[in-house]
Amino acid sequence: MSYQVFARKYRPQHFDEVIGQEAAVTTLKNAIDLKRIHHAYLFCGARGVGKTSLARIFAKSLNCEKGPTTTPCQTCSSCVGITKGTSMDVLEIDGASNTSVNDVRELREQTKFLPSHGKYKIYIIDEVHMLSTSAFNALLKTLEEPPPHIIFVFATTEPHKIPITILSRCQRFDLKRLPQDKLAGHLKNIMSQEKVTLDDESIHLLIGASEGSVRDSLSLLDQVISFCGNHPSSEQIRDILGLADRVLLLETLRAILSEDIGHALKQVEGLFNKGFDLKIFAEGLLELLRDALIVKESPLSPTSLSQQENENLKDWTQKIPSTHLLILFQILLRGTEEISRSSLPKIVFETTLIKMMKVRELVSIPELVEKLNAENNPPNMVRLRLQPEPATSNQQSSPPSSTHERPATSQPSPDLHSLWRSFVQKVLETRPQIGAILEHARPLKKVENLISLGFDPQSIYPDMLKDRLKTIEEMAVGFFKQQIHFSLEKSAENQKQGGPTVAQQKQEEQIQRSTKLREDALNDPSIKLAQEILGAKVKEIREIK
Repeated sequence: MSYQVFARKYRPQHFDEVIGQEAAVTTLKNAIDLKRIHHAYLFCGARGVGKTSLARIFAKSLNCEKGPTTTPCQTCSSCVGITKGTSMDVLEIDGASNTSVNDVRELREQTKFLPSHGKYKIYIIDEVHMLSTSAFNALLKTLEEPPPHIIFVFATTEPHKIPITILSRCQRFDLKRLPQDKLAGHLKNIMSQEKVTLDDESIHLLIGASEGSVRDSLSLLDQVISFCGNHPSSEQIRDILGLADRVLLLETLRAILSEDIGHALKQVEGLFNKGFDLKIFAEGLLELLRDALIVKESPLSPTSLSQQENENLKDWTQKIPSTHLLILFQILLRGTEEISRSSLPKIVFETTLIKMMKVRELVSIPELVEKLNAENNPPNMVRLRLQPEPATSNQQSSPPSSTHERPATSQPSPDLHSLWRSFVQKVLETRPQIGAILEHARPLKKVENLISLGFDPQSIYPDMLKDRLKTIEEMAVGFFKQQIHFSLEKSAENQKQGGPTVAQQKQEEQIQRSTKLREDALNDPSIKLAQEILGAKVKEIREIK
């Protein structure tokens, strides 16, 4: 007998073997016992959670020679035929390759004929959402008034693509991904039968890669055994799955928490040179950060950490507040999303890590609000941390400060600044990726049809713009009504000469808006009265949009 892969060998053959789908199984068994058989069922769920397997078991239960029964015999001609896929009364149709209205019309003609052996003629249509609109329309009448011997069982991973007119004619069952503990128990049971040994970390790796899919986890187990034999190690499994070593993840997280930029970037360089997928590594870091939060806030909650890892995370996060860990998580989450979209994943990942390690130096909005509300604390002192100081010529007369005065610097004309911001906004509407880069440029001067753009000395944005200059210049023609060329300059003097970038202007406006919102709320008579009556303090202010 030829070799049979685990996903087929251990496919459930009766209801009691289906794991993790208790609600669907119980409902179908009760329907059979009470003889309340519906004419159309829809099984929804992710790949490999048991949609087609459950459809086959349901078909066996209905057409078994001893049925309808919730425990099909598995030995009669009907049960054997359904298991082998040769039954004349149970037809499995691939919705992805039979999408046309003609396919459905042919199927509809076949429904007129009685079953050859069993009690019902059952059509199992997999990936039913792939049918065309006209095919669904052709199926409507048959679904509404089917012959008494016909039962449809639909399976799909994307139920939102199925017309509501079809959904309303079906009994729907949403099959869920398997939780880790049930999937781990299932794998251990199979491994004991196959005499395979895996430690808990290895099982966790397989389950994580399968994303709650039984079929995927068994296929991966098959692959691991083919590569490593019956006693694979977690390191070998990481190699097969393309995952970074656990030690590298922990070392990188330790570098982030200790703000060791050099060590963290060294880890990224090593990963990149070895060909690891940086997005997968970033996702592993996210999971580790999540575990660190759980260890700190809820030590008794389950995690995938070993005892040594648990102790390490406790030690590393002992003096780090949970709010700081949450901020790191949010920065890394956004960076992970950007890595998947970017053509420069290494640069995005490196800048994300640097941002995580420099987050303490950033000034939070609540901190700024407190400084703005403090007595004898001019707003300019706060603004200096976000953008260059305005030229002294534009300031109102004020008492002279100490002995050192900052010399006035040349600024671009107000018209150029407002024109530049309008142009960047226009680019953001049509080409958001290019517009996001232009937000970090300063318009230095405009001489005839040449606009000079300034950037900070260490900025990576000029390099990102070089290949896009032609596109930007084409967009500029329609906005400036003339042929425009751009020159890119990197210099420390650009901050003084060009003033704030569009990104800095938006950040400053948001701070001012938040400040005004807080002041308005604190000065509201109703709020003051509530504070007096309840002895309360304003903890947080949110704007309802």
